[in-house]
Amino acid sequence: MTRKKLGLRGSPRRQRGAVSVLVALSMVALLGFIAIGVDFGYLAYSQRRLQSATDAAALSGAVDLWTQSWTTAASDAQAFTAGRNNTLPGGVVPASATVTGLTLSSVTLPYKQATSGYNGIQVTQTASVPLYFARVFGKSAQTISATSRAGAGGGAEPALYNVMIVLDTTRSMATTTDSNCKNSKGVAQTRLQCAEAGALTLLTGLTNAGDNVGLMAFPPQTSSTYNFSCSGKAPTIAGSYSASGASYQVSSLNTGYLGSNGAVSTSSGIVQALGGGSCSGMSAPGGLGTFYAQAITSAQSALTTLSSTQKPPGQNVIILLSDGIATSSTSELGSTYSSTYGSECQAAINAASTIKTNTGTLIYTVAYLGGEAASAPSCGDGNDKLTACNTMQSIASGPSYFYSDTCANAAGGTNSLNTLFSQIAYSLTKPRLIPQSAS
Repeated sequence: MTRKKLGLRGSPRRQRGAVSVLVALSMVALLGFIAIGVDFGYLAYSQRRLQSATDAAALSGAVDLWTQSWTTAASDAQAFTAGRNNTLPGGVVPASATVTGLTLSSVTLPYKQATSGYNGIQVTQTASVPLYFARVFGKSAQTISATSRAGAGGGAEPALYNVMIVLDTTRSMATTTDSNCKNSKGVAQTRLQCAEAGALTLLTGLTNAGDNVGLMAFPPQTSSTYNFSCSGKAPTIAGSYSASGASYQVSSLNTGYLGSNGAVSTSSGIVQALGGGSCSGMSAPGGLGTFYAQAITSAQSALTTLSSTQKPPGQNVIILLSDGIATSSTSELGSTYSSTYGSECQAAINAASTIKTNTGTLIYTVAYLGGEAASAPSCGDGNDKLTACNTMQSIASGPSYFYSDTCANAAGGTNSLNTLFSQIAYSLTKPRLIPQSAS
């Protein structure tokens, strides 16, 4: 019988040697992958830091576009680029940033009205990131880049806005038409209709991302919990400005006034009160003369109540529209406010001064004379010699916060109500990052 000779298996010692070689080779490969991973991780981290610095620079410049020169906007953007007020990881060396002004149709604020001439800004930065393990392959550094665009904002505050609109609904607002304010059919509208349309314009200029807006009107009514509804019953006007439980609220501070498409939502109480959709809006019942000192104080109280629940607190804003001519009698003022007779406009100035001194609330005023001469009757009865224009100017937070359709001293603008409310909305627009594809 012939036996086939079998090959001898490798000895255990030889097998162990082969495994050791494979493990060594695997460790080299594994360490190589880890090394490359470390470099890529550092690149990714540096890229995020560079992008954050670029975003900050764009937003810093966007804050200035509406009210400052392009030189100032570009300089402020450069100040927040990488390597200056925004540091990068160790060893990362940034190059000079490129800052470009943009004229965009997709941004709310029109570039033609911007002091800088631009309503958008673009910042591009590059930086060299050192590589450590990749040097084995002859690569010692990698260039990264970041680009960011931001749209202009008239308001520098990043916080949400809490805005209380206070409208004059005394009888003259319903019985006097404004020949400079006409509807789509060319018919002159009442002052109240024009004021409501202007306030609707303001709403569309704010954001749907949490800004709260409420509505108050004077003279006051008797229900402290009233919120306007098209199908609801109008409230009863208080017997005097001093009546117990008198309230100025028409619509409480809330969001939801804009739909997902950015247009006003006709299901919103404040939109209905301002005549949005098929609703005719609130009326001007009259019954009492004009006195708005307490309305200003009530607006501040509502804003304080809301902002005290916010973290961080929102920026509180009061927007007061009136012809500015306080004409209440002592009986209409009632026991609490009868002492202000003859100095009713000064009482409003004092109320606003207290707010401006003790809080950060911004007060915008719109002196709406409906085409009357700026030298309209003195502000009130008795010895009060203040004019409507001077009173509303004194109530405002500053010259640029005072608007009017007539008053020549309105630094914030003298124009139609729709235009004035658009300007106020622009000043409350927050700068924001926008897509690079924005045009």
